[in-house]
Amino acid sequence: MPLVSRVLPIKISGKERKHKVRKLLLDLAHFRNLLILLIREYKKIYGNYPLNVSLLNGLVAKEYKGKYQEEFNELLQNIKADKKLSQFLENLKTQKEKIENANLVQSVIRNVVKDFNNYFKALKKYKENPQKFKSKPRPPKPKKLRYLMDFLVEGNKNIFKIVEGNKFLVKLRNGRWLKVKLPKDFFYEISSFRIKLLANDLYVDIVYKYPLEIKEPKGRFKAGIDLGLDELLAVVSENPNIKSFIVSGKELKAFNQWFNKEKAKLQSEIDSLKNELKKRGENLAKDQIETIQKEIRELEIRLKVLSAHRRRKLNNDLHKIARKLVDLLYETGHKIIYIGKNALESKNEINLGKKLNQEFVSLPFRKLIELIKYKAQELGMEVVEEDEAYTSKTSPFADIFKVRKTKNTKLCLGERKGNLFRDFISGKLFHADLVGALNILRVGAKLLKLGFHENLKVLFVKLANPRRFKLMEFFYEVSPESLKGIGGSRQALELAGVDGERVFAIN
Repeated sequence: MPLVSRVLPIKISGKERKHKVRKLLLDLAHFRNLLILLIREYKKIYGNYPLNVSLLNGLVAKEYKGKYQEEFNELLQNIKADKKLSQFLENLKTQKEKIENANLVQSVIRNVVKDFNNYFKALKKYKENPQKFKSKPRPPKPKKLRYLMDFLVEGNKNIFKIVEGNKFLVKLRNGRWLKVKLPKDFFYEISSFRIKLLANDLYVDIVYKYPLEIKEPKGRFKAGIDLGLDELLAVVSENPNIKSFIVSGKELKAFNQWFNKEKAKLQSEIDSLKNELKKRGENLAKDQIETIQKEIRELEIRLKVLSAHRRRKLNNDLHKIARKLVDLLYETGHKIIYIGKNALESKNEINLGKKLNQEFVSLPFRKLIELIKYKAQELGMEVVEEDEAYTSKTSPFADIFKVRKTKNTKLCLGERKGNLFRDFISGKLFHADLVGALNILRVGAKLLKLGFHENLKVLFVKLANPRRFKLMEFFYEVSPESLKGIGGSRQALELAGVDGERVFAIN
């Protein structure tokens, strides 16, 4: 049974405990700032970034005992040769002594090096394809401690212990420990932890090894999923007895609209105060300037708290959506899930208009897909991303592969208007997102026709009569049984009112 890493977040409560942890994180953040300033200043003077973790640890240690002695001596000599760099190093050593936790200091050094390496990777991609970026990537920079709302530090087994069975103790400073309570039935091996500041909340994230029992799928059916805004999920199943269903995205969209409105309101107040300070600053008394600056700081903090609330809300909802979707498809016998991925790429490549961009970009579709992937993996299901080009504009009876190859829209044999798709072959109206999901399924499975194509009643019900769920209904009321009940018909072709031979003559 393979072991995988899982995270258990535990919120820190109590005014005194939160103050103690926040103070430590501020000291660590200050150490990070000093280290970044030293690294960037070194680059200005000597033309390269000193990013060897061993050497940086040696700089703040009493004595260097690593294997890069020659490189360390050169680095130290260069730093001492410059007055500014030498002062940065002295401040780093002083700050380390103040923190009184060498393990957490080493964690900060590793994270800073990682941030710089990520910057180099982003810069390389920018040079290869600058169109994918809004602006040129910039190297890590110090954070203003006064507005620190997002900070994280990792700790290993050397600075935590478990006592009394379910009490998790984290070493903060010498002689000071933070105690949090683990769940009663928590018997997993803990590998590390993270102390995390998010707006005005503090968490201890317990990283543990979870024995993942990968189940076998209950069937071999496939499903296609089209992602969108008003219809967050449009799902079509290969299972002939399962109705297609649509999960509304309007609740998340409305939440984003509320967030954007509140954010704009706060930002407007901040901008007004800054403009006032800029225009009238010379004519204001010192206490008036301090009052305005205090108001600006308070508004900026409220803005960060608002953003943190949005992040928590979306993370919670996306986890629930992914869990419910995967469980439903597992219980109804699915093995492979195909998801359209253009919803992600279009955010960078298409200008959707100011209003739609605001709604569309605010929804983290990538995170939703990644959550679906890892939750499906636990149940032995595979998730495949597919290019959804032409899928919602092509008739379910047309040759989707020829359309995509030739890019000839005349071969689509249908047209989309809003959420409706008019099929020229059958003369029927279908839901465009369901047509898209069906064609994503056809493209992923590399099949021109699916099994239920032979029964037009089933096909038409799947594309024109789905189950619709609001988000809360989807979370708490939907069951596998509620999706069943299409059935077949001996007179499917006659009831459909089309010439069956003409429909299936397309190959």
